[in-house]
Amino acid sequence: MAAALALFLPAAYLFVVAPPAAFASTGLPRTSSVVLDGGERSELERPELDEIRRDAEENGVPLEEAVTSFIEEAAEDTPITAATHPDGPVDTPPDLYIDDLTAAEVEDLIQLAKDEGISFEESIDRHGWQNQFIEVAEALETSFPDEFSGAMKTPEGTAWFAFKDEVPASALELAEALPVSVELVSDRGFTENELIVAKDLAHAEVLTDSNTANVVTGYDIETGEINVQAQLNDAPETESAMTAAAADIAPAMERHDLAVDFPVQVDIVEENPIQEDSRYIRGGGLMNFSGGLCTSGFNLKYQSSNTKRVGTAGHCLIAASGTYSNHSTHGGRTTVSRVWRHNGSWGDIGYFSIGTKTATRTFYQNTNSTRYATGRAGLPAVGTSICKYGRTTGRSCSTVRQRQVSAGGKSNLVVMNSTNSRGGDSGGPWYNGGTAYGIHMGRVGGRAAFTPAYFFQNRGYDVWTR
Repeated sequence: MAAALALFLPAAYLFVVAPPAAFASTGLPRTSSVVLDGGERSELERPELDEIRRDAEENGVPLEEAVTSFIEEAAEDTPITAATHPDGPVDTPPDLYIDDLTAAEVEDLIQLAKDEGISFEESIDRHGWQNQFIEVAEALETSFPDEFSGAMKTPEGTAWFAFKDEVPASALELAEALPVSVELVSDRGFTENELIVAKDLAHAEVLTDSNTANVVTGYDIETGEINVQAQLNDAPETESAMTAAAADIAPAMERHDLAVDFPVQVDIVEENPIQEDSRYIRGGGLMNFSGGLCTSGFNLKYQSSNTKRVGTAGHCLIAASGTYSNHSTHGGRTTVSRVWRHNGSWGDIGYFSIGTKTATRTFYQNTNSTRYATGRAGLPAVGTSICKYGRTTGRSCSTVRQRQVSAGGKSNLVVMNSTNSRGGDSGGPWYNGGTAYGIHMGRVGGRAAFTPAYFFQNRGYDVWTR
């Protein structure tokens, strides 16, 4: 079948029959891949950015400085109307584009370059095609629920998609639209949903073991390995005792009727792997509740009425009331009340009243800097670049490391590669451009984590967008 498929692939496709090295030592099926070489598609045409680049070179200034100046000057010339700015002016114009990138997305690419230690040019190459990737990933997951086995935007700036059996012909057509090299893996033997089921079973078994104090369980979408971090009630004192303890609490996956023999890696950790960053109205505002400080996320609107709430982390709302404050350039504060909080299968979310303030569709994307929320994302794929704001660590950007992570009694968390998260950041917004992604929870396994914002829909609310 592999040879026959290779005969019908265009010259731009490379057929690979050898399985990835990560699969060689596991019980997972052997896989094969089709690689779509980006070729001419890898050069995105961005004439406006090219012109800014030429001007920057002529004036001897860094490209990011020239781009920032362009945005600031364009913002001054942007008319403020009720249609474009329904809640008044913001620092980043919502309808300003540089070619296919919004001004907000460009600002995020500059921040990503700083956080990843790369040039702005490289940040554009790695992440500037993310919107197209998200469209393809969501289309594949929706169109092939019984075949889809995962998606990833790789650190090298390429795309990766996998399927349980053969790669559907229409999936090849969708993937070919991306302006980068794309690998499509076939014959994985399982879907991502089946991997999630196995992960949940492993998590439940280790969490309920009488020897464990707390557990975090996720999975590596590329290798199919389930990884468990467990803190024990009585910490082992030697390395050999730690190895023995890991073997003792390892889940008996063979008892379950699973799609394949998923490998499970159990690691014993000394510290609690779950660390909550406790403790006109806007998302990203400052919350002071009895017991700690937090950050607000996004403003919410009830889907069948005009009721407004402010979303944040559930663990921030232990107290019944508190104080919300805007950043210093806007000023003002109000007393707010807890309306609802949740820690469980919908992650770590809640919402509170707007007090005496008027709700807006804006949020703080950095200290004293606001944007409009223009959309709300679903569950992001591995490798998706997203930024966050928290009152303690401020603004930072990173990429998705794992999704659908279970941490203690919480489920469906997204864990980032960044470790930049401290007390007080909880509840803050995760976003890309003007798109709302999630509500900051804290750290899971030492890395920043959030709850996807779409879970507010389970209560009839959604992020209020322009």
